[in-house]
Amino acid sequence: MACAETLPGDILDAIYRQFSSPYDRARFAAVCTSWRAIASWHPNLPALPLLLPSTGNKRRDRAARAYSLEDRRVLRAPLPWVPLGKRIVGCHDGGWVAAAVGSWVTVTNLFTSACVLRRDFVCRCTIARRRTNEKISIRKIVFSKDPASKGCIMAAMTTGCGIVLCGLGSKDDGERATQECSTMDPYPTFLDIAFCNGELYGIASHELLYRFVIGQNKYGALVVSLVEQLTTERPIDAYEYGAFPYAKYIFELHGKVAVALDVWVLSDNLKSQSLKARFFRVFELIDSNTTHPPNSRYMWTELTSLGDHTLFLGPGCCKAVHVAGMGGVVEANCIYYLSPCDDVERLTRLDLGSCFVYCWESDGVHHSERIMSHRYHYHEKGSEYGGKEYNSCTWVLPPPF
Repeated sequence: MACAETLPGDILDAIYRQFSSPYDRARFAAVCTSWRAIASWHPNLPALPLLLPSTGNKRRDRAARAYSLEDRRVLRAPLPWVPLGKRIVGCHDGGWVAAAVGSWVTVTNLFTSACVLRRDFVCRCTIARRRTNEKISIRKIVFSKDPASKGCIMAAMTTGCGIVLCGLGSKDDGERATQECSTMDPYPTFLDIAFCNGELYGIASHELLYRFVIGQNKYGALVVSLVEQLTTERPIDAYEYGAFPYAKYIFELHGKVAVALDVWVLSDNLKSQSLKARFFRVFELIDSNTTHPPNSRYMWTELTSLGDHTLFLGPGCCKAVHVAGMGGVVEANCIYYLSPCDDVERLTRLDLGSCFVYCWESDGVHHSERIMSHRYHYHEKGSEYGGKEYNSCTWVLPPPF
């Protein structure tokens, strides 16, 4: 019987073509040199996000294990370069994550150990520190492109210091990163930010959309030089049919700006106000008429399908992933999202080492019954470890296989 190394190339190629999963292709390439050569003949497939816990406790983070949607199991070994003792507040394709402790930020790759930033991100924000007693911390970080590439812009959504920008990709950029921040006092609180087609957008607490114009100060540091309000109307009436949007996410879909609203419908009982239903509504920004003034030019149109994409939502990550041709490993036209919750009885429990995550699949649908949602819960407080510690989870995006 022929051993694996001596199988003809055409047979190996036929075997490889049967794999629609990126992880199956990675396992194929790991067999030996000849099999890896066959794999190199084919373009890489995008990797599905992994679910990774983040506790901010170094001892507990050593036990953290990622969950694979493809295998429906927790990985046996930890990811090689998990930032211990830090909260993961952002990610980018290729295994990059941004982790924070207070205002100190590290940008590293979970799979290669490459690091492009390790410093106090808002150390020069002295004006904001004097004006308010609020502790400055990082809420979310997004990247304009691969963090290791020259010209990458990192944007941080912070408490107490507004939107802060940093240039990555060269030593000069890193040295100029924190000379000045961009405080947003005249503007509302932003709930999410995202880069779309190289431009930075933010959705505010009242669901209006803004675009940030990025410039430089006299020292050459990146700053928000202008904030443009693009929409004058909310995607939905805040209390339409007794529903209100609980969380707002912004992302890029088909090259356009899109938002997903986590809609809660309360019961008619004014005393209890219990949750009656929960689903997502997704909207895309369209340019209605280029001749109109900017504040009336853009409009929201509702999407009833994500097509061949699947949407992953959670703290630090909001990403639409093209899943066509991947053999139904995850559902297309579906939303996988993370949510803190205390009522986790009767749910499937996943032990991720540092904390537990509870699965509740097919628990909600789009109001038009077209976009399904799958929910993963985590205890916001580490009750299994004394109830005093922080728990969270996020999606991380591995390199393509």
